[in-house]
Amino acid sequence: DFLGTRLYDHLISNGVDVSIVARRDQAATLAFVSRDAQGNARYAFYSEGAADRSFATEDLPPKLPPETRFLMIGSISMVEEPIATTVEALAGREWRNLMVSLDPNIRPGFIRDRAAYIERLERWTALSSIVKTSSDDLEWLYPGLPPEACLDRILARGPVLAIATLGADGVMAKTSAADVFLPSFKVEVADTIGAGDTFHAALLARLDAEGYTNRDALTRLDASGLERMLRFPNAAAAVNCTRTGAEPPTEPETRAFLAARGFPDA
Repeated sequence: DFLGTRLYDHLISNGVDVSIVARRDQAATLAFVSRDAQGNARYAFYSEGAADRSFATEDLPPKLPPETRFLMIGSISMVEEPIATTVEALAGREWRNLMVSLDPNIRPGFIRDRAAYIERLERWTALSSIVKTSSDDLEWLYPGLPPEACLDRILARGPVLAIATLGADGVMAKTSAADVFLPSFKVEVADTIGAGDTFHAALLARLDAEGYTNRDALTRLDASGLERMLRFPNAAAAVNCTRTGAEPPTEPETRAFLAARGFPDA
């Protein structure tokens, strides 16, 4: 529909390769947002029969472009069909070839069967090299368990790197060799929409820029290296929160933000 075309055109204007994008006649999913006084968002999604929800295995390309290094999965695609089966099939096909990075971004209102959802999440976790969660995700998955213990449980299922974003409190990350906490950058928050996705995308961009594009490389990250990897997405998410709506900063904007706060080489 015309909203889907706007999204498609926005990808092109931002330099995104759309050669393997599948086009459908159905409408795009609609998401409505309400914010509290602190800028935190609540969402309502209308996706029955929508184009993205209808993404099917026959829409998958026979192979991904050879330069592909990361596959980012998760969110409501985990709970809707046929897209959930399609994404799982793609991750299962590609997890040995590239780094699968999972963000469950749990929406409890979508989940009708908690046990079935957790079973699927555990399968996706086992296919992933990186799992990025939020404090809300962890509270839903492991009620009452400290974030450090939650990340240990995630790592035990096979990923190399487990991350928890803790909102205004900061970000925590663990590998088998490193355990890091970074406080959040203090900013005036307009709203928090897109902060988690901005963090995740900026993390992958940073890992890619520094050559951490396979599991072996990730395992060699020491605490100082992991802290350096986290600072860039931490800053990008902070900048996003200063803007209304999901408006992630560019790399130069993120670097300028870091330089102004004493990290010119971040």
